[in-house]
Amino acid sequence: MDPRHDLYVMLHVPPAVASVIVHAQRLLNHGYHGPSRPMAPERLHATLVPLGSYAHRIPPHILRVALHAGALLEEAPFRVCFDTLQSRGPRQSPGTVELAGHGAGVQPLYRLRRQVIHALLKAGWPEEWIRPGFYPHITLDYEHDPVCACAFEPLSWDVNEVLLVDSHYGKGDHEVLARWPLRDRQASLFDGGIDPNGCVTIAS
Repeated sequence: MDPRHDLYVMLHVPPAVASVIVHAQRLLNHGYHGPSRPMAPERLHATLVPLGSYAHRIPPHILRVALHAGALLEEAPFRVCFDTLQSRGPRQSPGTVELAGHGAGVQPLYRLRRQVIHALLKAGWPEEWIRPGFYPHITLDYEHDPVCACAFEPLSWDVNEVLLVDSHYGKGDHEVLARWPLRDRQASLFDGGIDPNGCVTIAS
């Protein structure tokens, strides 16, 4: 049976930062004997906008609108920072463990998400399909006993692109469908670097 396909607009964590997170995962589970389903380093990410779940495949018209929206994005690169290790879910049962950010460290993610939503609506995505809540985080473990929230050595990096990803549910596979580089559009006007297709790259 074909897996479920979950479509997301997201940021992938760069390899250098992912290696630090993997080390944190190991420390978290040192001497721990409870349940654990750590996120693989190549799938560490921060979701901006979930675009629905689909059986068998993503409908072509859904994909067309999402790709069109990505071509409309106008946002310059920025730096993001996550600095808190915490749990979410019931305190009496296993839940997720995640890295969260607060204040100025994640404010650009709120702005970028607003840009993505604006582009989606402009491309024809129904407003009622957009989930209203947003809490910037990176999931480290999907099934772990609760941990106390604590400060974490700040993890920061420069965000230079947004991804459209098909997550094959149950298979642990993130298929990148498109990459949209972030760029200073005003600067691009002077250097001739604006691609008429919004610099969309479809993964083969």
